[in-house]
Amino acid sequence: MRKRPEQTARTRASIEDAFWDLYVTRPIEKITVAQVCAAAGCSRGTFYVHYQDVYQLLEIIEHRFLEGMLSCVATCMRKLASDGGKLARIAALAEVVAYYEKNKRHIVVLLGTQGDPSFLLKLKQGLKPLWREYVVDDVGDHTEQEVDLILEYTLTGTLFMISRWLEDPGEISKAQMGHLIYDAAIRDVSARVAS
Repeated sequence: MRKRPEQTARTRASIEDAFWDLYVTRPIEKITVAQVCAAAGCSRGTFYVHYQDVYQLLEIIEHRFLEGMLSCVATCMRKLASDGGKLARIAALAEVVAYYEKNKRHIVVLLGTQGDPSFLLKLKQGLKPLWREYVVDDVGDHTEQEVDLILEYTLTGTLFMISRWLEDPGEISKAQMGHLIYDAAIRDVSARVAS
């Protein structure tokens, strides 16, 4: 008899949460399937029904957040394209910041020193075409390689800024963070590339 989809989803969520609790405190090389199972309250057999090993489990979690982050930014960029006014841009960026804040438990680690460096590279590779299409209108006298380097610089700084804010937002609201991203990244990269 096949398990119900809800039960399967709960089991996977329990395993992923247990893994994440461990991953926040130690590198993946120090995490064993036995530790994940003990924390999740499941057997090794149950773990292996869903995952090959802890590396595949991390890859699945990373992929889900990568897709979610890129989808959120793509939606934001489409909104920016439909209404280029500063207030509309800040409101759209605040939605991105809200998504990051909602998923901060994972995103802080994924973008931080504990996370897999390849995740950040994949995220920037996914973001560059969106920024190229929606933010950089005029490349001026710059070559494509120069534009790519400017975007690399801007995205690295923006993602670091968001990561730091998620770790300690202090008095800065989501709307204020959207405003900072607009000023430091969107407006600034457009000016840099066009000059």
